[in-house]
Amino acid sequence: MNTLKISLNLLLASSGLSAQPSRPNIVIILADDLGWADVGFHGSPIQTPHLDSLAGEGIQLNRFYTAPISSPTRAGLMTGRYPGRLGIRTAVIPPWRDFGLDPEEELLPEMLEKAGYPNRAIIGKWHLGHSRKAYHPMSNGFTHFYGHLNGAIDYFSHEREQQLDWHNDWESSYDRGYSTDLITDEAVTCIDRYRDAPFFLYVAYNAPHTPLQAKPEDIALYTGDIESLSEKEKKQVLYAAMVTCMDKGVGKIREALRNNGIDQNTLVIFFSDNGAEPGGGGSNLPLKGHKFQEWDGGLRVPAVISFPAQFRRSCQIGQITGFVDIVPTIRAMLGIETEPHRPLDGIDIAPVLTGAQQQIKRDFYLGCGATVNQNYKLILPGKNESMNIQSAVLLYYPSDPWETVNVITGHPQEAARLQNVTEKFDAMEPDLKVAPFNEGRKGFIAPHEWKIEKD
Repeated sequence: MNTLKISLNLLLASSGLSAQPSRPNIVIILADDLGWADVGFHGSPIQTPHLDSLAGEGIQLNRFYTAPISSPTRAGLMTGRYPGRLGIRTAVIPPWRDFGLDPEEELLPEMLEKAGYPNRAIIGKWHLGHSRKAYHPMSNGFTHFYGHLNGAIDYFSHEREQQLDWHNDWESSYDRGYSTDLITDEAVTCIDRYRDAPFFLYVAYNAPHTPLQAKPEDIALYTGDIESLSEKEKKQVLYAAMVTCMDKGVGKIREALRNNGIDQNTLVIFFSDNGAEPGGGGSNLPLKGHKFQEWDGGLRVPAVISFPAQFRRSCQIGQITGFVDIVPTIRAMLGIETEPHRPLDGIDIAPVLTGAQQQIKRDFYLGCGATVNQNYKLILPGKNESMNIQSAVLLYYPSDPWETVNVITGHPQEAARLQNVTEKFDAMEPDLKVAPFNEGRKGFIAPHEWKIEKD
């Protein structure tokens, strides 16, 4: 039996928590386009006291990487596999695209169903396919879905392309309110409902992604007269208000866990799906770059993991970790010994989280001609149009943490090795892959209330 699972059971028994399920509850909270510098525990003036508390009590993952855009990160999070294998590497799934995550992939909720988790809910943004029933969350292991299928919905009307995109399981939901609050309220309801059995809750906020829309009471925390501000200042205030509202939601979710007496036996993971968008009000400083890019500002994100029953320490770790590590880590913690349906790219990072191991040596593929490890990052030219680099770049973090100096001529062996690693993953060609973002956009008319008719 997995040693972590044995350790978990012993800890629960010794701490008086034996009445709770031996398997931990799992809560993954995902922010949308949250910049590295936009949380208080990274020095931001944006008010995030609840995230700061989570970070102070848990483990900050200071080198946690995602894909540089939304759908690829969500695909890798759900499967533990690099999104290039899934055909979702260079673009998100826009409203006009008949495409989704391959139904043959095994998703985390499907794995957890086999591991004895009766309740597996996604609350918030899906963004992994909306045109066919086979792409729907309820067809892919989730027992409950409340939220939206597309990205970039209106926070108040819940519309995308002039059609309501707000759902409760398979049906339209006409609930009124600010989407961040509705997501939080439903997450709390699920915790209250699911508390007597191990559950999985995937809370995928659409905040602080555009459109920049905030409630007056949150705006008032940052200005008394938003109309007097410049356009840049307005964006910054709206963005900050949206982040603070999401932070309040995190606080309510944690409070619900405590009120139900299950906080010690709950694994909570928080991170952003990518870095902040350029010109959108957020900040990735002092990291270089932004959303869409393989510079650290595009895909090195705020990330915290907390599990009081197992990870009894608060600290910061610099281990290279990322979105594809969530599935293999959870599988190992639960002692799931069966082979995954398809090979995983992520690794089990629990030994580093517990302190049993100081570091795990690995190369982490970033998606479009780029790979990072503990000391180096290689970026190849021509793989990501947003990067605008004309020749290969090798970065050396120990002396250049902010990615300013190309050291490729001084480290030829490592450059050649990482090039081989990167080109191997770049060569992945699935049978189907998502088309460029704007292809098919002209003349598109959204289905009524985003009802899915195709099997």
